[in-house]
Amino acid sequence: MSLRNMIDSHTHLHLIPYEGLEEMARQGITRAVSCAVVFMARYAESYFDQYRALQAFHRPLASSAGVEMYTAVGIHPAGIPEDWPRVIEHLGGFLSEEGVVAVGEVGMNQGSQVEKNVLRAQLEVARDYGVPAVVHTPKENKKYITDQTLEIAGQVGIPGSKLIIDHTTLDIIGQINDYGAVPGMTIRDKDLSPADLVENLDSFSNGILNSDYRNISHSNPTGMLDAVEYMMARGVDPSVVSSLARDKAAEVFGIY
Repeated sequence: MSLRNMIDSHTHLHLIPYEGLEEMARQGITRAVSCAVVFMARYAESYFDQYRALQAFHRPLASSAGVEMYTAVGIHPAGIPEDWPRVIEHLGGFLSEEGVVAVGEVGMNQGSQVEKNVLRAQLEVARDYGVPAVVHTPKENKKYITDQTLEIAGQVGIPGSKLIIDHTTLDIIGQINDYGAVPGMTIRDKDLSPADLVENLDSFSNGILNSDYRNISHSNPTGMLDAVEYMMARGVDPSVVSSLARDKAAEVFGIY
């Protein structure tokens, strides 16, 4: 089986080299959702500038390398500016632009009151605009933070079909499935391995694969391909492979 036109559902294309984009395209990853993140942001303008750069600079750049890039806009928990409500006020305008398909990357790292407030406000925007939210889960206290995230999502009333809980691991997949959310499966060391995926395929069957490709730590531009090739080699139903690597993401983000 040869799978083409795959979708990497969670990347940071502004944080990778051009050669990485070319490698993605060569390997059949021709569409990608690039999530906003401004580390240690102090002011709303930091996010506004990045949103504009993602749209006006990085999308055409990715296209020239063979990757059709879509954008997610939001406030990452690693960079909550002091005037974060101003970002919330303007998210709707950015969501109305061509190619902007989600709120993200949002979420919590410690579960502080500020993080909860920012997450709630952004999930409300996603709900009101009918777009999915790409939600980060941290490496530490993952089960607790996921529980808090899903509690807020339930209070907001965002449907599970529009809630992507990313960096899903074996210890939180039950919580995600109980809510009816979409598992975002980051294939890399210390997150989810191809073997974990195949051995627990029923639990992950509603999910979407990604690499979370970026330059701030060890990263693989085609990490999700490891899972695709592993599944193919073990005789996983081709329709399941296609769903995890392409079709489900196309449905969730509306990028058919």
